[in-house]
Amino acid sequence: MATTDEITMDQRAFASALHGASGITALCHENPDADTIGGAVAIALLARRLGKRYELVSVDPPAPAFDFLPLFGEFRTEPTLDPDTAVVCDAATLERVGRIRMEHRDWFERSTLVNVDHHVTNAGFGSVNLVDGGAAATCQVIAAALPAVGIDLDREIATALLAGIVRDSHGFSDPSTTAATLRLAAACVEAGAPNALIHRRVLGDLPYPTLALWGQMLSRIGQRRDGRIIYTVLTEDMLEATGTANHDADGLAEFVAKAKGAEITILLRASSATETRVSLRVSPAINAAEIAGQFGGGGHAGRAGCTIAAPVDVATEQLLAVCERALDNRT
Repeated sequence: MATTDEITMDQRAFASALHGASGITALCHENPDADTIGGAVAIALLARRLGKRYELVSVDPPAPAFDFLPLFGEFRTEPTLDPDTAVVCDAATLERVGRIRMEHRDWFERSTLVNVDHHVTNAGFGSVNLVDGGAAATCQVIAAALPAVGIDLDREIATALLAGIVRDSHGFSDPSTTAATLRLAAACVEAGAPNALIHRRVLGDLPYPTLALWGQMLSRIGQRRDGRIIYTVLTEDMLEATGTANHDADGLAEFVAKAKGAEITILLRASSATETRVSLRVSPAINAAEIAGQFGGGGHAGRAGCTIAAPVDVATEQLLAVCERALDNRT
């Protein structure tokens, strides 16, 4: 953990926002993964330790696999506390919180926004911005800021933070994993976080319906440029046929990214008849954030996402055209 001599101005501003709040709303991005969920839970736990009112908000409910996390049963799909301090976890833009951004526009405008993230494309939308594009996970950013808040790791906070670190570092195998990542993860384990359970729940367990869904998605797999681009699609029909939900597709993007010779791998999700969500994974020679940015998205150089305002078939062709140009223009 960082010492008080190493605390940054952004970490101090983050700590001041938490200490000065009466109520804290911790928000996830839509289609939440372990990093945004773990980060939001950690923020809520910090609020509880500070004696603040708190709530957990995710427009899409977290997957049952995360039921080992503290406060798991307390997630709401919209904010209910009076506007005060809203901590947005793991979102490069405020729009990533989903439809509640527009449905509760006044609530957001009256709240003090605290933006906690690790995406290099983060727009700095908060009144307070605790953003480290070099961190492997948003949960790593939060863990590093605990000395500024003046709260030590306990088993609950450590469990929430390690879940996010494990997820976004892909079990410490992603190039973003640094010695600092490993030290913070070790501190979480020392505080009592169940490392083996977290790895199994976040990266390992695949129930039969999930496998059936992956089978349908893999049966739709396609390629361009002799396999240098690999892509597949998730549709509502697949979810209905397998009795699954959107979150059951989590992890498939990383699985497809293992394709030998692939430089760009894509997972497209038909979120509605006129909207498609995209997850990109690329080789070091390509910049995923630049591709996603052409559709208003963002992320990291190696992985990014966006939402395309088009049906999935149209969105697929639009995205593939951009990806082919990225291959042609690479240095």
